[in-house]
Amino acid sequence: MKNKSKGFALPAVLAIMLVCMVLLPALVMWMQQDMKMAVKTQKTSLAFNLAEAAVDRGMWKLKSSSSTFAQAAAGTVITGYNFDTTYVDVAGGTYRIKFSSGPAARQVTIWGEGRDAANNATRSVQMVVQNQTIYSALMAGGNTTWAKGLIIFWGPIISQGNIAIQDDIVGGIYYPQKYAKGTVIGTATNPRDTNGPTPPNTDNTEWWSQYEGVPDVPVLDFASLRSSAAATGTLNVYGCRSTQGGAGTNNSATAWDTRASCTASGAHATHFGNPWCHPKSARNQPNNSYVWYWDGDVTLSGGSSANQSCGLRGMVIVRGNLTINTPGEYKYTGPVPTNAWQQHKKFTKTTYDTSSSSQYPADTGLNSSASTFSFGTTGFGVPGLGTGPYQCTVGIRGFTYVGGNLSILNYMDFNGAVWVNGTVSSSGGTLSTSCGIFYDETLDVPALNVILVRSSWNEVTPSSSPWL
Repeated sequence: MKNKSKGFALPAVLAIMLVCMVLLPALVMWMQQDMKMAVKTQKTSLAFNLAEAAVDRGMWKLKSSSSTFAQAAAGTVITGYNFDTTYVDVAGGTYRIKFSSGPAARQVTIWGEGRDAANNATRSVQMVVQNQTIYSALMAGGNTTWAKGLIIFWGPIISQGNIAIQDDIVGGIYYPQKYAKGTVIGTATNPRDTNGPTPPNTDNTEWWSQYEGVPDVPVLDFASLRSSAAATGTLNVYGCRSTQGGAGTNNSATAWDTRASCTASGAHATHFGNPWCHPKSARNQPNNSYVWYWDGDVTLSGGSSANQSCGLRGMVIVRGNLTINTPGEYKYTGPVPTNAWQQHKKFTKTTYDTSSSSQYPADTGLNSSASTFSFGTTGFGVPGLGTGPYQCTVGIRGFTYVGGNLSILNYMDFNGAVWVNGTVSSSGGTLSTSCGIFYDETLDVPALNVILVRSSWNEVTPSSSPWL
């Protein structure tokens, strides 16, 4: 038995050796190829990182001043940003940058290319950015809270911190889209991101947490805005038309003062009553915009009868608390943001946009929306409420800033954007008793900084232009 076993093992060993001799060269070749691929991937990854560094530097340059962005948007060549400089400040390689205007107005394309120093592997990235001070329908300087009393159409909520959904009235509304540097926090019944920074950080439809594309917050020039209001007689306007007797007529500049008391919304010293009839109101100056500025608190007040409601156009700046206690009266045709439909892919937890029209304002069917909308006259549906037709009653057309809290006692609509640093509270506050915010992406609000919003990002074929 012993000798027989030895005789059987020898052929097996020889067979294994033969197999190894055949496979070994292939194995060595495979390992060499794998190492080459790893090295190549590492080098191209380095080139890609350099290309991204180039785009980051381009962003930094465009944000350095409004004049720099204006030059780039106009197609003016900026030295160092026309593939005319090779930057060497990042270890492992070099990069270069080129600006070009467009493709749309107020947009600049940043073209960044990175090259690995070891083997000249090159990769290239293009990013389109837009200078847009007001990029969100509802804003805040820090965390953004969304509570009953406000329903938002056409524009996203973008937050520097968390987006905190305060109650199930708005928690049950699954539009518009929400982007946060922090976490999108829902309610127990209508949760959103339930694991904080841990992935996944999005549902790929409605909300995105830990989102790197959140732009900077605009720095408003309050001194300049206040000066503009003082120049037009729209600074700290308090009072009420109805107490002025015969002088209290529509378009009377002498009607607004601070008499002792009023039957509506407290003393004259605290409210701006019947703003629809102010000489600078949208009723009397429908094509002009003004800065309406209050150093402290103010209540916009008035009834639902003619001449008592609200109609302001331009910028409403309230450094204190703003109370809304008036309906709106404004009727006009205004723009709808491009691709507004993207904000309304999902309506409620279980319902989505369909081919039906008028399910939300300016809805023209599945994945489509109109370019204009007739405010105050066109009917629409509200997801969760039904097809209506409902009509909006715009009281403020433009940008509204509230340094303190926003209290809603009556229901008008905003067409533009609203920035609330404090809290939002509402008397009642249901889907049918809310102020709508109809986002206007064409708002041009002056700021002390350049706000760049990323419109697109793509890896592209490297330029054939020789490196300097």
